[in-house]
Amino acid sequence: MSNYEANPAGLGIGKRFGDRKVGGVVGSFVQNDAQREIVFDLAAHEPMSGVPMTVELPANYLVEEIYLEVETAFVSSSTANLSINGGGALSTALALATAAPMAKVAITGLANLSGTSAVNIVLTGNSTAIGSATGKARVVVRYKAV
Repeated sequence: MSNYEANPAGLGIGKRFGDRKVGGVVGSFVQNDAQREIVFDLAAHEPMSGVPMTVELPANYLVEEIYLEVETAFVSSSTANLSINGGGALSTALALATAAPMAKVAITGLANLSGTSAVNIVLTGNSTAIGSATGKARVVVRYKAV
């Protein structure tokens, strides 16, 4: 559990110490002028309810690569899938049941890989992953602003 100490040095700055819970976190990171990443952090002990995790892809995007890292395996048959703007999802769902280092994932079947207007990219876990008591994973979507 994380602890927060307000203004310990009298400088008007708080201090956090202890474990920091991660999971259910999404965000977009700029890598350089054109290369960007969206990161989905999944953890069984954090909220990963049936509500999909959604991030907006900005206008004029081109999705190039998807990576998956499973730090701690979820229960057997746990998967997640991505879709962009309501289009077709990945042909092969992201396997969360086996721990594995960061690796590139085939984007076969994923529709709407590019677009001129802002759209949502959605990550949805299956019911097994949602109900899992263990597991920690990260999905990274690399795209270009074109």
